[in-house]
Amino acid sequence: MKNLTTYDFTAILTLLPTERGGRKRPAYDSYRPSFSFSSRNHFSGEISFPEDELVEPGSTAMASVKLLPSRYIRQNLKSGDSFTILEGNQLVGTGVIQEILKEIKGSPKLPV
Repeated sequence: MKNLTTYDFTAILTLLPTERGGRKRPAYDSYRPSFSFSSRNHFSGEISFPEDELVEPGSTAMASVKLLPSRYIRQNLKSGDSFTILEGNQLVGTGVIQEILKEIKGSPKLPV
């Protein structure tokens, strides 16, 4: 069975303006879009904005990102790697990793 990998990192995010296909409403803490790292795969995660209560479409902000465990996420993400932010298949923003806070690799826990 393939190992699961999860990441926690800080990033600079830019949400696309509404007129360029971005969100119509601001993103708040605990925003849960999908992420793509130069692949066709989308990964689930959660964004928090430690310096802002909300981030308007067309704005840039510092954020904390927690990716949910996945078997297929690219190994060894690092500072400077870019990614896209998606809602379904719609591109709503972009980001650049600033610092990896936690990388966890391990076998999935099976119920006993």
